[in-house]
Amino acid sequence: MTETAKPTPEPKLRRDFGSILRKPGSRFLWVRYRVGGKEYVESSHSEKVRDAEKLLDRRAAELGVGIFVAPDVKRTTFEDLCQFIRDDYRLKERRSTKTLEGSLTRLAETFAGARAVTLTLDRLQAYATARLGQGAAPQTVRNQLNALKHAFRLAKRAGKVVSVPEFPLLAPAGVRTGFFEPDEFAALMVELPAPLRAPVEFAYLTGWRKAEVLHLTWDRVDFAAGMVRLDVGTTKTGAGRTFPFTALPRLKVLLEEQQAHTKKIQRRTGQITRNVFHRNGAPIKDFFEAWANACERAARDAKGAIVRAQLIGRVFHDLRRTAVRNLVRAGVPEHTAMKLSGHKTRSVFDRYDIVSERDLSDAVGKLASFHQLQQANR
Repeated sequence: MTETAKPTPEPKLRRDFGSILRKPGSRFLWVRYRVGGKEYVESSHSEKVRDAEKLLDRRAAELGVGIFVAPDVKRTTFEDLCQFIRDDYRLKERRSTKTLEGSLTRLAETFAGARAVTLTLDRLQAYATARLGQGAAPQTVRNQLNALKHAFRLAKRAGKVVSVPEFPLLAPAGVRTGFFEPDEFAALMVELPAPLRAPVEFAYLTGWRKAEVLHLTWDRVDFAAGMVRLDVGTTKTGAGRTFPFTALPRLKVLLEEQQAHTKKIQRRTGQITRNVFHRNGAPIKDFFEAWANACERAARDAKGAIVRAQLIGRVFHDLRRTAVRNLVRAGVPEHTAMKLSGHKTRSVFDRYDIVSERDLSDAVGKLASFHQLQQANR
């Protein structure tokens, strides 16, 4: 006698939370439920009614204790996070896209294909430890983790992740103390290639960032008003900036000389040169090697002996620190100095206001004069 196969029981309605259904073309049972007015349908990955009921019970329990995560949110991947931050950089036309891509490439070596919900503190700590163990600079690792954290924040804003995970705290980076004394800067200028001298001196006088200097165009230089202007949205902080150059004779002469040089190049080539600083009409993109070599040469005397060891390893950003310190030394009010240099927060400005041994000696000298005056009045 042949035993008749029992029919598969029809899905039951779970009136307390949701229902179980069959979808055409799928052998699995699916569940349907609503949370916050939004309907969700997900597969139980099982043909058994009991498994589908357990899935509904699990979702109801998650909702009850406040840990419910929507199915589409659970599917958000590391690659989705990367796309969020790439789109954000593109919309804001940020110039650091190349740096971002470098960070994302490094992160992808560890997290490619991972679900966002699995990127927890322990995994992030393991990543940081591994990268530092490979010899990566702490600031490099910090930048990579900051990129991922920003991507999480964008995804959370878009409703694609529930929360931003806790990120490991790396030891704070040491504050750079590089700045140029007048004689050091003069020695460097002698060793720099001719096309680099004007932009370097402009940065030394104004404290503007490297990208702001290299991307400065002639339509931002107003000789009639004696002003150099940066539009809102063209700086790192997004704020506009104005620097009155007629009040600084050397800066005025520098811009006039650069204008005459540019006009000469334009007559010779028959082409318009938009950039204030250029190499024979072509934009200056980077000069890391030329800068490093010039610093190395400036550190030595005519016989090759090192006489200015502090110049070796100097970076362009030290010009910015130097300009800020010069403004402070000149007695410029801090608020005004921040406006001129483009510092948005006081904490960053403080990091650049570096006290040198010469500053300390000058201060003690003033103290000595004070004591001498007191002795004389006794």
